[in-house]
Amino acid sequence: MLLLSTNSILRAQDSLPRIIIGDVLIYESTDSIVGEGIQGYVSYDAPTNTLFLNNASTPFIWAYRSERCLKIKLIGNNSITKILTTNDSCAFFGPGTLNLGNSSVEIALDCSRTDYLALTEGATLNITASGAGIFSLYDYTMDSDSILHFPSLIIDNSSLVITAPYCCQFIWDWWLSDCHVVAPQDFEYQLDTWTFLPSGTVYDYLEILAGTVGVSEFPTAALTVYPNPTDDLLFVELRGAGIANVALYDLQGRAVETLRATSLQDGTATLNVKSLPAGVYVLRVKDADGREYQQKVVRR
Repeated sequence: MLLLSTNSILRAQDSLPRIIIGDVLIYESTDSIVGEGIQGYVSYDAPTNTLFLNNASTPFIWAYRSERCLKIKLIGNNSITKILTTNDSCAFFGPGTLNLGNSSVEIALDCSRTDYLALTEGATLNITASGAGIFSLYDYTMDSDSILHFPSLIIDNSSLVITAPYCCQFIWDWWLSDCHVVAPQDFEYQLDTWTFLPSGTVYDYLEILAGTVGVSEFPTAALTVYPNPTDDLLFVELRGAGIANVALYDLQGRAVETLRATSLQDGTATLNVKSLPAGVYVLRVKDADGREYQQKVVRR
């Protein structure tokens, strides 16, 4: 096992390999990587910082600090024990599948550097862990002067399934596009590309699948929000249905403004947001049949 306490190596940034796979150190473009525990086809392209896995099985992968995104291209069915990256970002590209297992933490991101973790182009990522599925860590040996921040999770037309006591620890916000949440069933998210999930909301099991099956039955096109020029009022219109409830939530999930049926006109509502600070909010509107519509609202 390679420990994070190798301070002398970490200080000598010029001597660092780009990627370590098990006991194999990779400094430049390498085709057909071989080593203990590596099976199938594995290669690395340095100019694009891309690791290719084609029906491959490898030990843990440690990707060192880089100013670019670490890209992992998946072809066929692949497996890795664990991934640690201190790159600025990390992205998995399909159409293949990657299974991560047999470790306490499967994907570890460096809070001091990593901006996002992404799945795109039909990638499928299955994670099983005894401790945490995706975890953001901060190690002062990596960069003692960095500002602590939490990465984002981006999923575009791809699938993510995590089985772990802590599915996603310290992931700040989520961007979902052309995919839908299967579990947990009470996961609240907007139907376009934006959503927010406070750390700790998803526990034990998370399943997000490619495609929008089960999502399109509540089209956001029926909901329109008109702010007035000073943003003190929000005018809400729900076409084709009466409004039963309107609520505006902050990013901590707290209702900051609520109207119920007794105070609503048929299909329209007005919220006074004069007392609210600038920021991002989530507007949720429930119609007379119990269907819910959501939209992001930005108060400047």
